[in-house]
Amino acid sequence: MASVRRWGGDVLLWLLLSALLPLNGARIDEGPYVRGLLVAALVLAVATGVRRVAPLASLVLAAGLVAVDPWLAAPFAVLSFLAGRSALRPRPALWTYAGLAGGGAGLAFGLAVLRGTDRWTAYYVLTEIVLCGVVPWLAGRYLRQRRELVEGGWALAEELERGHALVADRARLRERARIAEDMHDALGHELSLLALRAGALELDPSLGPAQREAAAGLRLGAAAATERLRAVIGVLRASDPAPLAPVDETLATLIDRVRGAGLTIAFSDGGAAGEPGLPPLADRALYRVVQEALTNAARHAPGAPVTVRLTATPDAVTVTVTNPLTPEAPPAGRSGAERPDPAPGRTGGPGGEGSGLVGLAERVRLVGGTLTAGVGGGTFTVTATVPRAAGGAVAAGPERPRSDSAGRRAAARRRTRRDLVLTVVVPVLAGAVLVGVVVGGYAIEVTGSVLRPADAARLHPGQSRADAEALLPWLQATERPAVAEPPRPPGAECRYYGTSAELFPPVRDVYRVCFAHDRVVGVDLIPGRTARGGTP
Repeated sequence: MASVRRWGGDVLLWLLLSALLPLNGARIDEGPYVRGLLVAALVLAVATGVRRVAPLASLVLAAGLVAVDPWLAAPFAVLSFLAGRSALRPRPALWTYAGLAGGGAGLAFGLAVLRGTDRWTAYYVLTEIVLCGVVPWLAGRYLRQRRELVEGGWALAEELERGHALVADRARLRERARIAEDMHDALGHELSLLALRAGALELDPSLGPAQREAAAGLRLGAAAATERLRAVIGVLRASDPAPLAPVDETLATLIDRVRGAGLTIAFSDGGAAGEPGLPPLADRALYRVVQEALTNAARHAPGAPVTVRLTATPDAVTVTVTNPLTPEAPPAGRSGAERPDPAPGRTGGPGGEGSGLVGLAERVRLVGGTLTAGVGGGTFTVTATVPRAAGGAVAAGPERPRSDSAGRRAAARRRTRRDLVLTVVVPVLAGAVLVGVVVGGYAIEVTGSVLRPADAARLHPGQSRADAEALLPWLQATERPAVAEPPRPPGAECRYYGTSAELFPPVRDVYRVCFAHDRVVGVDLIPGRTARGGTP
């Protein structure tokens, strides 16, 4: 599909370049001119076909047309611009243009000598190689380098987003490991109590041998399960020392301990303390949210008051931690470096790495809750809501956020294309329509005002106006002779008519037909002015 689109674009480009060939002022009704157009179109077909694989060869072919006829510079300018947009290295391109300038000027001079035409053509060719070759190539090269720079910026943005996603994934995995540690501490405690109770039953003299043997097996199984759990979780703790805070520390105990370290905390449980407790994982998630929020407040706003509020509903419990963005002065006797640590023994926590909230969001998500954090009203607020029901665990697969650089990139491209349409394409189309209307009107005026030589020969003085008008065209020529006209007959009304339907002739002759008293009083052929200002 891509190759078909590419070849279709090349064919369309060739048609557009070929459409520029007739605009060279030659006589369309001349046979050599038509044959030259066909040859030039074939050369452009080859140049267009090889421009992707051999851009230098394409430039040489187009420059050859310029050397033969300086009016054929438009296709050369277009191909030079496209060569600049390609990955063509600058040194070969500049050497090629230098060779084209010298060789093209020499070829044009030789052709001028052979044809006996104006030798200034060599100068024109040299100028066009620079203006229609080097300048468009530089413009295309600038646009290509700018495009590569923009593409590199977007690629860097996507790479940064991938890096941030990896950091977020690491924070989520770290938080899951901490969840496993918390579960180890809780389960290890319960298994140890189970083994202790089984040992008491094993020594109970009121039980029979079979019951004591079963109790011994239960004790050994609980001890073995504890050891396996410790071995598995020990791998997770290899790079993270165990926390010094008790695993079953309550939220109120945490707040009291942090208050003792010097942080001002306003705590409100909203009556949640007297309601049924949360599932262990949900309770631990709220504990970690408050712990991390207090750590961030102590680190980023030392001395500022912190508000912790619990809100309970029949289905969920919500905790909100708020601290002002502008920290107040630290309390007397405490420097900014002496900040209380709500999580003693926990080094390298997520808060220190800038990804603590990501880990907390993962922990809260795994228990079916939600976590939000943001700035508003001059404060920073962290809000977590966890359900009371111990529902099924949420899928633990990492939910890496989709990179939005690609979306922003596509949106930027759409905006650029829309702006291009508004600023370039629309004016160009409007100008093309205007030029088409003007050229079309001019063509109608030129072709409709041509007086054929046979009809002009039938006009003679004394002829009636009615008979003369039957031979005259339906339009008059708007152009007037560029040379001095013969004197008009006294009291005569004169009309002007063209001699050729050619739109852009080098010399335009004009017929003048004069009437007086409804009779023809004069028929004159006025020669036009040549390009050098004389008459032919």
